[in-house]
Amino acid sequence: MTTKKPKNTAYTLLGKIGDILLFPIVIVALCVSLLIMFQAKSDTIPSVFGISIVRILSGSMVKSGFNIGDNVIIKKTDTNTLWKDDIIAFFQKEDPADAGRILTKLDNIDDEPNITKPIPENRLTLDDLQGTGMRVVFHEIINVYYDETGTRFFETKGSSNDSADSVKVRADFVIGKYVETPQWFRGAVKWLASPVGMVVCVCIPLGILVIFQSLALIEQINFMYVEKKLMKGEMHWQDKEAKRLIQTGDMEEVCKIIYFSKVDEDEREELAENLWVFKNRLNKKQKKQKQNVEDSIEILEDKGKKDYLLFWKNHLKWKWDIKHIDEELTYVLYNEKVKVE
Repeated sequence: MTTKKPKNTAYTLLGKIGDILLFPIVIVALCVSLLIMFQAKSDTIPSVFGISIVRILSGSMVKSGFNIGDNVIIKKTDTNTLWKDDIIAFFQKEDPADAGRILTKLDNIDDEPNITKPIPENRLTLDDLQGTGMRVVFHEIINVYYDETGTRFFETKGSSNDSADSVKVRADFVIGKYVETPQWFRGAVKWLASPVGMVVCVCIPLGILVIFQSLALIEQINFMYVEKKLMKGEMHWQDKEAKRLIQTGDMEEVCKIIYFSKVDEDEREELAENLWVFKNRLNKKQKKQKQNVEDSIEILEDKGKKDYLLFWKNHLKWKWDIKHIDEELTYVLYNEKVKVE
């Protein structure tokens, strides 16, 4: 037994590269997919940790530097902290439950509203408006009001529009407040959500990942074929393909155990050096495995195949592995019986 590292073939190296790339590629793919979803839907705004991306759908805020097609970041915020000149994203909905309300203008953000009525139980919520076909509006606050229930309402206006919006926005329908979004980010998001961006950032990386994983799968299928031939005695362990299987460390443990008992005694020492490779620093489980290998080799030399296989039968945990050991043990006992007779 040695402490060298198993060798890697080109196929297994590609598979490992694929494993390394898997996580970042999936993250990028998910992010781009979300961006595409943002672009495709204007009536539903998904939020991740209170952060959302809104696409500007009109030219009402051009004077403030927001062009049609720009993607900006908004953050869920306490509506009691919103004030004049803040830019918000919201659903422009006049709730029937607010009919007949009387609005009082707030002159200072810290003013306490005069509450004279309870909040109506049949008021709509933000969730009720998501996905209803109602477009998200992105405008700035020009005045703040409250009604008899103490609920705040915002008078909004597009900086490029001549007049304020006809509907005052109830605080419940505010999706979030605009967070300073650099122009490069707006352009990057727009590009990522485009067909070209989707191909470059999703389709091509995922295609490469599929190729890497496919090559690794081909290698594993080939190893299974070689392992089968090795166990049947149709291939010697020093044959090129068999040695490649052994050196990569991909041979099943139970196959290593059984095959080791089949080779000639003068080959066992060299074979053991290739079959069981351990690192210099071993954890508790690996130390136990190494000790079992050393003990089993000693049993095979001193007592023979039957005791060697019985040892492993008592130390293996998986039923499938034990089944293979039992089959080989039955074969060994049968041959011993035939020799005696």
